[in-house]
Amino acid sequence: MKNLKTIIAVMAFGLLTVLPTAANTNPTNPTSKEAKIILRSEIVTLLGNHAYDLKDTTLEAQVSVMLNNQNELVVVAIDSESKTISNYVKSKLNYKKVDVKGIQKGTVYRVSLKMIQSS
Repeated sequence: MKNLKTIIAVMAFGLLTVLPTAANTNPTNPTSKEAKIILRSEIVTLLGNHAYDLKDTTLEAQVSVMLNNQNELVVVAIDSESKTISNYVKSKLNYKKVDVKGIQKGTVYRVSLKMIQSS
């Protein structure tokens, strides 16, 4: 009986120390999905409006970016048929500082972009 009480006491103590540390109670850090959405909105803000005459065409690109240790975006690759959009995105995004919590440094993220004629 004494061993049973000891075992129950040890298990209760173990649960009381493990459960509070396992709970995620930090609401300020966004989830991975939310962080990607915030990162995309930061990228769109940095790109701004373009001054190209697209003549009723839409240019599309898949941009691969990652965050370095200084919280700067590094353009890894741009998958697009247009060299114009590639140069524009590189000039606007490469080594620009962003403040997005929840993005892992050194991880490559792919973002879909469309450029349409701005009015």
